[in-house]
Amino acid sequence: MKLFEELEETKQLVLKMAGLIKNAVEKAIESLNKQDIELAESIIKGDDEIDQLEVEIERRCIRMIALYQPEAIDLRLIMGIYKVVSDLERIGDEAENIAERAILLAQEPPLKPYVNLTLMAGHVKDMIEDAVMSFFQRDTELAKKVIARDDTVDELYHQLERELITYVMEDPRNIKKVINLSFVGRHFERMADHAENIAEMAVYWSEGEVIKHQHIKEKGMV
Repeated sequence: MKLFEELEETKQLVLKMAGLIKNAVEKAIESLNKQDIELAESIIKGDDEIDQLEVEIERRCIRMIALYQPEAIDLRLIMGIYKVVSDLERIGDEAENIAERAILLAQEPPLKPYVNLTLMAGHVKDMIEDAVMSFFQRDTELAKKVIARDDTVDELYHQLERELITYVMEDPRNIKKVINLSFVGRHFERMADHAENIAEMAVYWSEGEVIKHQHIKEKGMV
């Protein structure tokens, strides 16, 4: 089998993995909003398939490098895929973490409508889809839009934190729910960070430019 054919097969596995993860994110916010324990448990069970895909894709990447000794853009693509699946797998882990919190939160009436969390989930789903698309289509403009969108998710998370503090001040008995919801917000925020990492890899593959931690470079710290 030629390198091109193996790359195409590997690409399809990555797209399958991304689809499973996007579905897990959708289920995570739905299980939270509907207090659906069964749905949350299905996310936890489904994480094994995501992990298996990560292992298979990484194995393929190592094999392609060893067998074909690719150079330049092909090598950047394979290394990019290797990094992308790592970030995708971590998004899956965060969805699993949210599912575990959703099970805990389902034991009592909801503290509030989860408006900010639902908005965060929507942004994260779009970021995952666009980040993976930008990577395989070498669309740096789309990638940079994904990177910029991370600020929106960060702001929603900070709004959530400020709002949750008021619930504790009103009634200290809300502390357990507040802690769980704060963790859920943090998990969505981390998902967005991983989607941003994928978008950064899209720029690296297309342009050969490493933009990760660019804000540190701009400050002259490295």
